[in-house]
Amino acid sequence: MLPAFNEEKNLIEIFKKIEKLTIVRKNIRVVLIDDFSSDNTKKIAKKKYSFKLYYLRHSRNKGLSITMESGFKKIIKLANSDDLIVTLDSDNTHPISIIDRMIKEIEKSSDIVIASRFQPGSIVNGVSMWRHFLSAGAKFFFKILYPFKNLNDYTCNFRVYKSHLIRELLKNKNFFKNEDFNIAGKIIIFLTNKFKYLKLSEIPFKLSYNSKIGASKMNLTRTILLTIDLMIKGPGK
Repeated sequence: MLPAFNEEKNLIEIFKKIEKLTIVRKNIRVVLIDDFSSDNTKKIAKKKYSFKLYYLRHSRNKGLSITMESGFKKIIKLANSDDLIVTLDSDNTHPISIIDRMIKEIEKSSDIVIASRFQPGSIVNGVSMWRHFLSAGAKFFFKILYPFKNLNDYTCNFRVYKSHLIRELLKNKNFFKNEDFNIAGKIIIFLTNKFKYLKLSEIPFKLSYNSKIGASKMNLTRTILLTIDLMIKGPGK
């Protein structure tokens, strides 16, 4: 699932990388949700690829959280019970090549696999010291308030889920409303609180903000405030 807002150039690079995947190449389906972009995202979505591409476009800009909800709803309509759902950002900062490894990790015994910035061997390039500080601070407080075995990176959106978990998530009609870039944290806290039996694993990866074409879409102040609110109030039912 690729939620996107004015990420045309980055999506071109991501699609090239998806076509090189090995373990999922024959079975992958990509859901691209266009959050009312003003660039040529719609145009590149019409091209032919080696994978099946589903394209959805919002009639107005609704933000990351609602865009992810739209994507999940579409995916659940398409998914079989044994399908896996991969979420990642559309800004070309996540290494597509490790999806193969993430899926293998799921096949071993995990229900969720997270590409984690806090595993030995992880590298984060192109991020300011201030952003590093905020990420480390969020990890510290989330681990105190919502500890769960093997969970260290609460806010990275690069994950693989078993599909039944997302079906459960969507039963809450208001879950994605009034949220934004904090939604990845809300999702993982909700699932680990609800399903105590979950087997979760993390793998190291290289996060490359310097590979991103164009400016970040994140409103940092709003994200900080929403993240603090999530820490205090929790993810709800």
